[in-house]
Order: sequence, then C-alpha cells, then structure tokens
Amino acid sequence: MKKIYLITSLFFCTLLLNAQIATMEAYVIKDGMTGDYEALEDFVSPLKSMAIKEGNLQAWMVMKRKSGGNLQEIDPQKKVADYLVFNIYKDEAQMEADSWKAYPNYAYSHYKNKMSKKNIDKMMSTNPKESARTYVIENIYQTPNYRPKVGDAINMAPMEALNEDYEQFELGFFMPIWSKIIEQGGLRMWGLARVKSSSDNSYKNLTHFVFQNPTGMEYTFEEPTFIEQKVQEMGMASRKMYDMAEMEIIFLAN
Repeated sequence: MKKIYLITSLFFCTLLLNAQIATMEAYVIKDGMTGDYEALEDFVSPLKSMAIKEGNLQAWMVMKRKSGGNLQEIDPQKKVADYLVFNIYKDEAQMEADSWKAYPNYAYSHYKNKMSKKNIDKMMSTNPKESARTYVIENIYQTPNYRPKVGDAINMAPMEALNEDYEQFELGFFMPIWSKIIEQGGLRMWGLARVKSSSDNSYKNLTHFVFQNPTGMEYTFEEPTFIEQKVQEMGMASRKMYDMAEMEIIFLAN
C-alpha cells in the first residue's frame, strides 16, 4: 500500500508542472446537417492554427463519435453527442485570452483572395448544432510520449467519483496496469482529466473522464494477487463508470 501512495505522490508532483486546461464541447448536430458541421470545422481548422501561432491556444481537436457514449441513464431527455471539440490551453490565463471575437479577423486574413467577406461571414454564422454541452477539464495525467494524429481512435469513459480516494486509485493502481498494456502495444495512450466546471445543461454528476488510444492489438491483464484484487475492488467502488464512447479524431491543430 505504501508503494501505491508513493507512486501517486510522484505523479502528482509531475502533473502539477504539466497541468493543462481544456474546454470540451459535446455537440448534438441537427438532422441532416452532419456534412455542414464538418465543413464548418474544416473551415475553422486553419484559424485554430493561427490562434496557436499567436500564443492564444495550445491545441485544438475534433472527435467524431463512432459508437457508445449514451448517457441517457443519467438524463433521458438529453441526446447522445455526435462530436467532441477540445480547445487545449497551457493555463487559465491563455484560455481567457482565446476569444472567438478574434476568429473573424483570422478568417479574413487566411481566406483573403479565396472567399468573399460575405461568404466568410455566412460560413462563420452557420449553426448546424442542435445543442452543446461544455466542460472545462484539467489534465491530471496523459502518457507523455503520445502525440495525437487525425484518424486516431479514442475511447472516452465518463466517470463519477464516489469518494475522495478516486483519483489516487486511478493514478496509483489502475494507471500502472494500463502502462503495462502500453508497453505490450495494446494502447498508445492513457489519460485522466478532472472536471473543473461545466455548463448548466451538462451532466453535473460527471467528475472525470478517462481517455485511451487503442492500437487494435489484443492484450491481456496479469493475474492479480490477493492484495491487488482487494485494492482493485476498492478502486472500482470509488467511482461509477458510464457508457464509454468510441471516438475518432477527424480534425487537429497543434
């Protein structure tokens, strides 16, 4: 048990130095407007690169849901999100500096001699979204050498912490297990993020998200010892996991 808490302490020291803040927006798209939505994000992609170049953003990513992610057991009135959009910042000051008001000027500059101002304004006013839920999340841990790319499969598990020990169990017990799977080649990345705040229409009971990038290779877990089995049971009891979403990165700027 002392070993578990030592590992956790070491990771917390590292993570405080590398903490990142992100907004995660979950979009439900209007019927028949999936193509319009993806065309809009394709239009926005170079503008996000300009914001990164100016130091107002660290990275931007759009993920498309392939399956799962059904949270209607929490609220049957909410539809399953079709896309997740991440704006990633080095800290809260950078997040506050990244204003959407700057993006029309980015567009006028990037699309000069390619599109008329009228068509740029029309594109930027397009709204194919039926609804949006926003979460501000803080990176607690992500596999250090992972570099996302378009086409990557990302599994995202929504979590509800049931006691104050949850993060310690994830980092001190479960994360080392997943690190072994990464060494085997079954995953490229494992990550944990904490919800700092969320919009009024979000799922308020969600406190964390766990992310994985599977390689498609089959993997196996080592047989746990008696003590490991007991710690695992305690860890499982420290949180409730909801339906995992299988996503794919379709746009990326970093």
